[in-house]
Amino acid sequence: MQYTEFKGKKLSRLGLGTLRLPEKEDGNLSIEEVIRMVDCAIEGGINYFDTAYSYGGEQAEQALGLALSRYPRESYFLADKLPTWRCREKRDAEKIFHQQLQRCRSEFFDFYLIHSIKDERYGDIERLSLMPYLHKEKARGRIRHIGASVHCSPQILRRLLQDYEELEFIQLQLNYMDWEYFRGRELYEIAAEFQKPVFVMEPLRGGMLAYPASSAARRILSEAGTGASFASLGMRFVAELEQTAVILSGASDLRQLQENIQTFANPVLTKEERRAIAGAAEKLRADILIPCTGCDYCSVCPQDIPISSIFQLYNEAAAHDFHCPWTSLSAQYRRFPRNGRDCIRCRRCESQCPQDIPVIRKLAMVDEKYAKLEKEGK
Repeated sequence: MQYTEFKGKKLSRLGLGTLRLPEKEDGNLSIEEVIRMVDCAIEGGINYFDTAYSYGGEQAEQALGLALSRYPRESYFLADKLPTWRCREKRDAEKIFHQQLQRCRSEFFDFYLIHSIKDERYGDIERLSLMPYLHKEKARGRIRHIGASVHCSPQILRRLLQDYEELEFIQLQLNYMDWEYFRGRELYEIAAEFQKPVFVMEPLRGGMLAYPASSAARRILSEAGTGASFASLGMRFVAELEQTAVILSGASDLRQLQENIQTFANPVLTKEERRAIAGAAEKLRADILIPCTGCDYCSVCPQDIPISSIFQLYNEAAAHDFHCPWTSLSAQYRRFPRNGRDCIRCRRCESQCPQDIPVIRKLAMVDEKYAKLEKEGK
């Protein structure tokens, strides 16, 4: 495992994220599997663990807290995040913070972030007087380092770092597809300009880059000739960025975590791999029509439409030009108990989407495409 120096602390370059922890058939998290993953992570040299209030149907904090409680508190670093969209008034932030400490079975957070700052949420920081409150908790020793997780425009990121110089690090969505497609390079360069360490989320874009839906992209990556897995190539792309401190693995099972740990034993890319990644990124940007990462923040849908699953299905078909794969995929689409036709256009999903996807319009587009192909008998 490689490590990064951060203000006198040695952080593992690979961190364990908890957005996509393994679930049981009933939809609840598998505590036994989470414990196995945490044990594997610590054995593999990981000491940075990241969670959030809403992860795992609000179960991730408790599951992670239970698993980590079996280890000395000084042996790992714990990061959590404050969801401003859950705060109607200033005191809500304090209530959530106390609840998070209880869930995580900890007396303090090593790293605490303002969660998912978007352009339209930027005013929440001032409205809720967040920085004075976070400074107060830091003075009490219940927060060691203050940062922000952002899904915003470069303009807002620059404003954030100018207005709040006390932010010690920034968490960005970075991967080889978003490097140009989602202005990842520009966001990264702004963080570097302000000399803020970058903590990386979605290095595999919600698993999309672990096995790209585009057969053309897979072929390009395979032609690098090194035998490296697609996931390894994606993780190593962000590992080579000089400003990155920690790269979060959103592994959903033990096998994925083990592979990621092995990757970080020697994350250097070859020239052939760098060339292949650039070609695959270009092909993916052309093929993938809905930039969904499967984070499921849109699960707030009051109609229980499985939005991310519908988009994943559509992207897979689109990557194959809607040829033969759609025949089998259409059967899966029909099995969704709810789809675009059940949308009531409340826009709750769009207000939560970190990718700023026009969800309502895209759901209608998918349903329209499905109806057309069904009529054509494809």
